[in-house]
Amino acid sequence: MNSKSRIKFRHILALGLLGSLCMVILLGITWYFNSSPGFMSEEIIKIDRGSTLRETAEMLKSRNLITSENFFIVLARISGNTSVKTGKYRIYSGMSSLDILQRITRGHVMVQRVTIPEGFNLYQIADRLESEGITSEDSFLYYALDENYLRSIGIHAPSAEGYLFPETYNFPEDSDARDIIQWMHNQMRKELEGMDLSSMANLNMNVHKLLTMASLIEEEATVKKERDLISAVFHNRLKLGMRLYCDPTVRYAVKKFTGRLTYKDLESDSPFNTYRHGGYPPTPISSPGRGAIQAALNPADVSYLYFVSRNDGSHYFSKTLSRHNKAVEYYQKGINNGFVDRQK
Repeated sequence: MNSKSRIKFRHILALGLLGSLCMVILLGITWYFNSSPGFMSEEIIKIDRGSTLRETAEMLKSRNLITSENFFIVLARISGNTSVKTGKYRIYSGMSSLDILQRITRGHVMVQRVTIPEGFNLYQIADRLESEGITSEDSFLYYALDENYLRSIGIHAPSAEGYLFPETYNFPEDSDARDIIQWMHNQMRKELEGMDLSSMANLNMNVHKLLTMASLIEEEATVKKERDLISAVFHNRLKLGMRLYCDPTVRYAVKKFTGRLTYKDLESDSPFNTYRHGGYPPTPISSPGRGAIQAALNPADVSYLYFVSRNDGSHYFSKTLSRHNKAVEYYQKGINNGFVDRQK
């Protein structure tokens, strides 16, 4: 090898060594800034709606969860993960910046399994969600009664009552109430899309009336097999121009969801009081489930107009007021008037 070749070889070797050295330095810097900071401890963080990547990086640095906010931002841009997801996250001690970045951009939020029972109204749902750490009661009720917000998600009604499907959900903890309302409403829409709604026209119902009727049935029918009978009573009354005389609507009117109703309660002039006002109440009075909605769509083919509780959850059904009054005397007043219950 001549002198010129040797010089060229040494030059190439030097460049190679320099490149390798730069690579080692770069890897070292990357390793250092990607590593968890000293004395890092497990933390629960919350990323609010509208938070930017930089705001999130600053918050993580202030909580001693990342080594460098600038490195975190560069890492996000290089990986193409710059959109942080709203929610509550658990960050474990020892997690790298990349681990944290992937968690908050993929939306691996903390979740809570919550059951919203059939027949829960907005106030009961709000209380359940707050007690489970999902969202605040006040915020939920504010948006559930905000007609402008409701219209934006496809609910054209005075409130979200009846439009939120009762189900067991895995909700992100500490969520925005608007997200929860939309999530539950989307589930109701899916349920309705999977049903045969063709009978609505013959029953003179639209979706709002359907959900309202279903909520009345949900509240009255403790025994599931009676749903279609109670549906028939309400539909029959409406056809004849009778008032619905539904006790749960009075409860909703006076916001008295437990205990006995009084004569004063029955005198409430609220439009929800179906003892005072004819037709449907303005909105549903609770969240109906599948069974109640199906019953509202498919009332039994009977001519009953009345029913009274047997005090065991079941009801006795009557076609005439005189027969109904005898059943009321027997079951509600304890008067032995020769009444015989052949429906048992």
